[in-house]
Order: sequence, then C-alpha cells, then structure tokens
Amino acid sequence: MFSFIKKYFFNKYLAENKPDRNVSIVSLSRARSIGILCEITDEDSYKEIFYIFSKLQEHGHQVRLIGYVNDKEVPFYCLPQLTADYFSQKHLNWYGIPNMEQIHDFLKEDYDLLIDFSYRPNMPMQAILALSHAKFIVGRDPESQNSYDLFIDAVNSNYLKYLEAVSTYSEKLTGNDR
Repeated sequence: MFSFIKKYFFNKYLAENKPDRNVSIVSLSRARSIGILCEITDEDSYKEIFYIFSKLQEHGHQVRLIGYVNDKEVPFYCLPQLTADYFSQKHLNWYGIPNMEQIHDFLKEDYDLLIDFSYRPNMPMQAILALSHAKFIVGRDPESQNSYDLFIDAVNSNYLKYLEAVSTYSEKLTGNDR
C-alpha cells in the first residue's frame, strides 16, 4: 500500500513537470554536449564509467555525468568534479525524486545527447530521464523504454560495448554511417 502511494505521487509529479523537448536525432560523433546517467554499483563500475567520461571529454565533447549510488551514502571513491556528480538515497525526496542542486542544474541543460547507462530500473534515473530537456535520449533499461528516443537492447553488454552500439545506431539513424 505504501509503495503504491509513493509510485502514484512519483508518476503524478513526472506527468505535471514533463518538459517540452525539441527532439532531434544526434549522433555520438556530432554531439557537442553529452549528458551521462549511470548507476554506480561498485568501484569497478565507477572506474569504467569514469574512463568513458574522460575519453568523451578528450574527444572534445562537453560531458556532464550524474551517477546514482543505491545506498545511504556516496562511497569515498566517487570523487565529485566540476562536471561529474554523484547522489545517493539521502538525496531523494519522499517519493523518489532526486533533490540536489547539481541535479537541478543537470536537468536545465539542453544536451545534444543524453546516454543512460543504467541497465535495471530505478526511480531516480527514471525521474531524471523524464525531466530532461535533452534533444536525443538513448538508453538500454527495458523498464524505461518510454523515456528513450532510441532504445538499444544491450542489457548484458559492458559500458564500452554499449557506447559502441550507441555510436553505431545513432550514426545509422542520422545517415552518417560509413
């Protein structure tokens, strides 16, 4: 009963606050600004996502990372930076919406491409996806398919293989494939 009430208010909030988006297909190679959403499950997942984050920055993209840790506190190895922030359960309001200034700033941005690296459903990521102003949203969580402009069925692949799939399919959709 209690979870039903939380879910009701969660969905109601998202429906009332859903932004108007100008959806346009943007390939990974042509995206100037990229938002990354991920769930940090352990130190290895942090290292892998941070590697991708760093490589995208090296290639000239403006990248912003938001990572969710499904725990009471953000672990010590998740080092916040100017364009990388992490949040935990303590940063959620009563019905599961992230309530942190860095996330509000993330949601205000009009990213060319927003990539959701989550592979399992969780309410905070679904909230960020639903409230984003990004032009093109790509993801792989089957439960969040309605929030994506492009769903890639790559639940069992690692982050690098998933990013390769994002690059391949976004290039094909824009007609820039080789």
